Amino acid sequence: MLKLTKHKLASLVFWWLVIIPAIPFVLVTIGISIYVYWPRDFSSVSEFQIAKGTQYITLSAHGVNDSPSSWSDELQQAMTAEIYPQLQSVNQHHQSIDWQDYSDNVFLCSVAGKKIGLEIGERLAEVLSLKAIHAVGHSCGSFVVLGICEGLKSMNSNILVQTSYLDPVSVYSGFYWDYGIEYFGTCADFTDNYIDTRDTVPGSNIPLPHGFTFDVTLLQTPEYSLIPPHAWPTRYYLNAYKAQQVPILYLGNANTLQSYKKGESLVLH
Repeated sequence: MLKLTKHKLASLVFWWLVIIPAIPFVLVTIGISIYVYWPRDFSSVSEFQIAKGTQYITLSAHGVNDSPSSWSDELQQAMTAEIYPQLQSVNQHHQSIDWQDYSDNVFLCSVAGKKIGLEIGERLAEVLSLKAIHAVGHSCGSFVVLGICEGLKSMNSNILVQTSYLDPVSVYSGFYWDYGIEYFGTCADFTDNYIDTRDTVPGSNIPLPHGFTFDVTLLQTPEYSLIPPHAWPTRYYLNAYKAQQVPILYLGNANTLQSYKKGESLVLH
């Protein structure tokens, strides 16, 4: 009888200390998962006009709680105006992706971003004249870029893809912390990554094992001192692109980086 009482007491303690406290966590986890993976119509973002005969497309995606006006619009304007010599005779399309309706939540942005990217990539694969794309993403926008690459390559692996990640956040759906580290750069023909090591956003301050990483921390000048570490790589990339100092895969100079080792940081001074 005493042994049975001890067993019941142990069971009661286990329920009160383990099972009952875990119930809210499980319910919250289920609720977040339902919210994040709930089917949505992304056509307002993923569908845009592309002129017939387009050979080269650039796209850029802002991050969480951000907007195209912070850097993405300016980058696409620069890509339109500051054309690299090898691209001057190429029919191009430049797209700044506005996905603010799905990027204002840290749990939703990664899953929604990748789904948006997949839809865009699948549509791009249908452009018969397309030869190459260059997709650039900041923070959670990196998942849009990954989706674009995976969607396109799943339909047409012959189209060249360059992906550029600017301080990419690694956390997927709020729970998979190393997702970006594991997958960013695995899909593309060439990947470059720009980080600020002072940043504390998970995954944004370390090299990508499947790409060429440039540590631009030390290049922040007093002129840009008010820009926080997580945003500094976007400004650096803008300035470097305008100066024609970033690697371009299509008809460009990206192959010169093959002498560097993927997965290591090249610290720029």
